[in-house]
Amino acid sequence: MGSFRFDMVVGYWPDIVDGALLTLKMSAVSIGLGLVLGLMLALMRYSRVPWLDWPAYAYIEFFRTTPPLVQIVWLYYGLPMFFGRDLNEFWSAAVALGLNIAAFFAEIFRAGIAGIDRTQWQASRVLGLSLTDTLRFVILPQAWRNVLPPTGTTVIYLVKGTALATAIGVPELLRVGQLISLETFRPVESLTIVAIAYFVLTYPIALAFQAIERRLAASRV
Repeated sequence: MGSFRFDMVVGYWPDIVDGALLTLKMSAVSIGLGLVLGLMLALMRYSRVPWLDWPAYAYIEFFRTTPPLVQIVWLYYGLPMFFGRDLNEFWSAAVALGLNIAAFFAEIFRAGIAGIDRTQWQASRVLGLSLTDTLRFVILPQAWRNVLPPTGTTVIYLVKGTALATAIGVPELLRVGQLISLETFRPVESLTIVAIAYFVLTYPIALAFQAIERRLAASRV
């Protein structure tokens, strides 16, 4: 009967740190893209203008119902075939994950905006606020309170989802763990350390969102 040999793996900690940093970098790019695009899609859906609503609806349903792994692989291998230009492994994965998560952010944001009473819009018009100012100063600050919990969950989901970039060889955290396991022949120990590393990355995010929620709740009192 074998025994755990974590001592054979811990010496690779610089590689694990590099993989974790790349995971964070990819997550940041994907989240930034997803938040901006998701808000745009949410506003397009909420507008109820057919030529805005239907393209946004089609986008959201496509990216919500197809696997992100397929999207990553397609963007990496399919883009050069159609356009003659390609993205490197990192940007293919980051952009694909951003496009995917935007669909989920869009539905979260749309639900948050829809939860704001219509009288808020009417009062803003009475005060002479433009649409941009209404969204910026009235609607979105209130909607942010409603969407914070699901947004935090989705962000954590995305950080873990960066592991899918392994499929195209991005040396993120899981890929590093796989390479270490191949070199040391200790897959259980290698992936256990990878799992702990993911926890170290994602748990502070959960705590940060909880702290923001408590602060917002306290400000209401």
